[in-house]
Amino acid sequence: MLQVTLNKEDSLVILEPHGELSESDFTEVAKIIDPYIIEVGKIRGIIIKTEFFPGWNSFSALISHLNFVQEHHKKVSYIALVTDSMLGDFAEHIVSHFISAKVQHFAYDALDEAKKWILDSSLGIVQHGVSISIERIDDNFLLSFCAIGRLTHEDYEKITPIIDLALQGVKEPKLNVFADISQLDGWELRAAWDDFKIGLKYAYDFDKIAIYGQQSWLKYGVIISSWFTSGEVKQFNSKEEAFNWLRT
Repeated sequence: MLQVTLNKEDSLVILEPHGELSESDFTEVAKIIDPYIIEVGKIRGIIIKTEFFPGWNSFSALISHLNFVQEHHKKVSYIALVTDSMLGDFAEHIVSHFISAKVQHFAYDALDEAKKWILDSSLGIVQHGVSISIERIDDNFLLSFCAIGRLTHEDYEKITPIIDLALQGVKEPKLNVFADISQLDGWELRAAWDDFKIGLKYAYDFDKIAIYGQQSWLKYGVIISSWFTSGEVKQFNSKEEAFNWLRT
């Protein structure tokens, strides 16, 4: 059972699981919150309150949960996970980079603190985007990226044609990449897939990839990205060191 409390005055939804989640739970949640979303356009925040995550009672329930997230994450500004489960930290530091909503983890007894975080947070427009520059010497290329905010599919639609045009007619390009992600907040789901596709498309052209940034999750990204490219991937805390490594 999934208890749903909709506070229209504060534009808050509190979800409280009681026992394993079922496929029908997410159907019922949608029946309650979707009319409100149609009326006002967006929900300010969702609070998921459970001492320990109960899991799903079937595979179809898990699929329903994923579908629910896919359909609703762009219509929610903030998600507070009020739980003592270790999944709370995982969701805040990993999952939050792949959905539009800001995600934060709170202890199970910190419901009021979670509400305050949502209600006090700004609902202004968040800046996002990618800037790119390309230097070429013969068939050697240095691509410099700077990513800001939470990247969208539209951001990647602007990147790919620029790279394709620069490499047009070059049979065996050698790519070195500098990626400044010090201001990156993450990706929307579709943008994450776009990022993955770019990696696969140019995988055997990469020689070195220098990643500049100090986010706590970055070390995992370096490891994962190295699985899909032929080049060497390395993290730097200094731009100067990153460029020196790329140019040697």
